[in-house]
Amino acid sequence: MPGKNRSAGVTVIAILALIGSALLLLMAGLVAIAMIAAPMPAPNDAQFPPMFFKVFRIIGPLFYALPAVWGIVTAVGLLRLKNWARISTIVFSVLLIVFGAFGMLTAMVFFLKPPLGNGLDSKMVSLIGAVMAVFALAQIGIGIWWMVFFNRAKVKAQFLSQPLPFPHSGQELAPYAIDMPHSATPPPPGLSPAPDLPIAAPTPTIRPLSISIIAWYLLAGCLFIPFSLFLHSPTALFVTILTGWRAAVFFLVLAAVHIYAGIALLRMKPAGRLVAIGYSLFGLLNVAVFFIVPGRNARFAKLLELQQSMFPWMRSAQANSLLYGDMMPFLIVGAIGGVAFSLVLLYFLAAAKPAFDRAARERVG
Repeated sequence: MPGKNRSAGVTVIAILALIGSALLLLMAGLVAIAMIAAPMPAPNDAQFPPMFFKVFRIIGPLFYALPAVWGIVTAVGLLRLKNWARISTIVFSVLLIVFGAFGMLTAMVFFLKPPLGNGLDSKMVSLIGAVMAVFALAQIGIGIWWMVFFNRAKVKAQFLSQPLPFPHSGQELAPYAIDMPHSATPPPPGLSPAPDLPIAAPTPTIRPLSISIIAWYLLAGCLFIPFSLFLHSPTALFVTILTGWRAAVFFLVLAAVHIYAGIALLRMKPAGRLVAIGYSLFGLLNVAVFFIVPGRNARFAKLLELQQSMFPWMRSAQANSLLYGDMMPFLIVGAIGGVAFSLVLLYFLAAAKPAFDRAARERVG
């Protein structure tokens, strides 16, 4: 039975995932109850538009519920030693490392250029930065632990469901080639070949784990595009700020690229790898042009002004909190993180070329 071969490490991680997911699910229920019980503010007294409260009543609970469901399903799969659960945990560990890295960059901003204002003193800002750094380090540590643990050979072996073609009794006296069919090695005299032994077959190309993660990342990114269309969000394209139908067309093109590249990567199609590489290079070029070409401050001010025109409450909220000059370090931190993430994607996409070439040859053959 699979349960007898499950190691203590897998069991501990699965239980921790169940406990964390249960807490997230409880938080989702509390947020949903709070959203339902909270009265809608009067239009004249609201600092936020009414549509914001309607959308937030849906997004707020889902922000906790979706990761909780993912964690529970994955934890149950780990207890049952399902290989997809192992891969799901590795994907989640990558997300923990990425979000932890962003958290560390943001914490560095609090130390290098503290965003003073709204009654906060330097000691409080330093304390906030320290707490953020500790939380980010914990995320990175857990992510690295899970990634290394579930990539160990002994742990992988627990999730393998296919039996290996071991030779029958007495066959170890004769040489046995790994790539030969089992029936190719004759049994010793007086012994008949076992009828239930598996027959070796050519192993199809296995999709690299990094490609699976990139593919699901692209597909998951499509979930956020409808919100951008619904809110009529502006976006930056090199040195131009797109609004209205131009921004909508841009988001729809992004959605099409995400869907095509994600599905093609899962199917190990070389064209999907090339599209994903082109998309990553476009993202790098777009960020570089926005920040390097002169006029960066003016472009960001225009983008911020368009957001304020969408949500008038942002103007008063920003006036009472951080100034524009204090927000630029956070924008730069986000850009650095985005560039680093795109470089990581490009590395794994380039390194996976031999696997895509083998898959293409197998389709032709």
